[in-house]
Amino acid sequence: MLVALAASIALVSAALFAWFYMPGPDANTEDAPKPAYILENQVTHARLLPTPSTHAFTYPTLAFLVSLDALEAHSLDLARGWLFGYGGTAWRVTGLRSGAYLGPQSQLGERSDGLGGSTVAIKEKLREVLEQLGHDGGRLGEVWMLTMPSYMGYEGINPLTVHYCYEKGGERLVWVVLEIHNTFGEKHVHVLEAGVGEDADSSIGLLCRYHHQWTFARDFHVSPFNDRLGHYTVSVNAPPAPSSPELASSPLRPKIRIHLHAASSPSSPSSSDADAGPSKATVGLLKLTATLFARRAVPLTSANLLGALARYPLALFLSFARILYHAWILHYVKRLDVFPRPDPKPALRAWGLPGVTASSPAEEGEAEKPRRAHGGIGWQDEGPLEAYARRVVERFLARRAEELGVGIVLEAGDPSVPRQVFATSSSQQKTDELVIRYAAPRFFPTLLLAPCAAHMLLVGRAEDLFRVNSEELFARVFAAPPGTGPGQDLKRSWVQSLRLSLLPTRFVRSPSHVPPRHPLDEGWGLTNALVICLVHTGDFLEKTVFTGLKARFVPGLEPWRRWERAAMLLPGDQ
Repeated sequence: MLVALAASIALVSAALFAWFYMPGPDANTEDAPKPAYILENQVTHARLLPTPSTHAFTYPTLAFLVSLDALEAHSLDLARGWLFGYGGTAWRVTGLRSGAYLGPQSQLGERSDGLGGSTVAIKEKLREVLEQLGHDGGRLGEVWMLTMPSYMGYEGINPLTVHYCYEKGGERLVWVVLEIHNTFGEKHVHVLEAGVGEDADSSIGLLCRYHHQWTFARDFHVSPFNDRLGHYTVSVNAPPAPSSPELASSPLRPKIRIHLHAASSPSSPSSSDADAGPSKATVGLLKLTATLFARRAVPLTSANLLGALARYPLALFLSFARILYHAWILHYVKRLDVFPRPDPKPALRAWGLPGVTASSPAEEGEAEKPRRAHGGIGWQDEGPLEAYARRVVERFLARRAEELGVGIVLEAGDPSVPRQVFATSSSQQKTDELVIRYAAPRFFPTLLLAPCAAHMLLVGRAEDLFRVNSEELFARVFAAPPGTGPGQDLKRSWVQSLRLSLLPTRFVRSPSHVPPRHPLDEGWGLTNALVICLVHTGDFLEKTVFTGLKARFVPGLEPWRRWERAAMLLPGDQ
């Protein structure tokens, strides 16, 4: 009620402001048609599988379709940016900002806007994403962006933003870039190229309703009631280019339909399968559908914007609340169990995790690189415990590179995190290089919690948390401190004893020799012990909260049971 009252007061104030102050010599210019539209959309979701959990609902939304060139030139700003503006969300009725879209950083150089956002243009970040995925960013011309703006400073999660990308110097559609956001603050892109990998018209029968359709592997965690298996079929109607004369005569009605097909087999597709394109054998039964179409499209002007907000005063507030409401229905009424959030799969080629095309880092230097169509571009922010553990690991790796005379490369799945290289200062040429690629920041506290290198590798395999180019070199780098090997009678440190006592017996029983001291504890023992206790406390609280709410994970996939899952990989536990 308070939100509704505040929104109503704000709209009345905006209407009075527009009535008294905006008319005048510049009014015609202010309200002249622009390369931007307000869309009043109808969105429909339907779940078809499993049959006992079928569910469907429809709701209205407000969205903007804006030319990125016009948006970033501030030619779309209304009432000096107060009613609508680009560059921030504070002190605006509606607004858009670069930091909310695509990657948080750019190779062009990140600059602050003073509000915690990025001033790198959305179009420049879009070009960079295309190039990261092997496309020719130089072909990028005009772009329509279909998205939901902020409202009264509140920025929703924007589940789907669509970038319609046209040929430079022309009006031909080249790419449709789907930017997907989930409720965990993560982002993923699918780059769909017009005329490449599209479904055959004869099989889809969509000539009169949709201009393009693609089917591709699912690769991002959106709903907690689905795993990441299966395929999407996406059908779109693309508007004419922003400068096209067709806009004057053609009704602008963007339309998007997404079908999620279940996997046809229980096994997860390999990385090559994910990128090679689906066959009829791999596309399973239709599981979910989602459709968005514009019932009404009007130019983005002050009068039209105030009218749309008056008709839908709460539409831009309700995305997250609507998600929670229908999640409650699916979980408690329809009895669907929850899949835990997996780490995003990176957008970078040659990264080394499943779903990434290149098979080795050497491919980064090849002239011909395979193009990918998907990848993660936004990760959760690093927490304080993860930041502490990262600093401990980085200092340890720098020291071990010197001691062993090896090179060590630490590469994150998040493309905004710089690649770390630890090299020896010795003039002697190094012969070995350890490459560690990790999926998420939780990699660092996991190294602190695992008793030794063998346990680190075990949980890495079980959770797909990190990959190394040489397990033998990894074991050398993370070897126990001198004097703690087999046959050495050294009392176990209290931190190592604490570490072992908090882990399942099945997990710590192999290898048979656990070193009495942990390699990462040197100089950090007391603080490491505190971090270990805090991480385990977090797992306990998560389990307690879910138990208290009578919420259910898919059996065996509970986040706090990752150590038991790792133990199942041990001989005799499979």
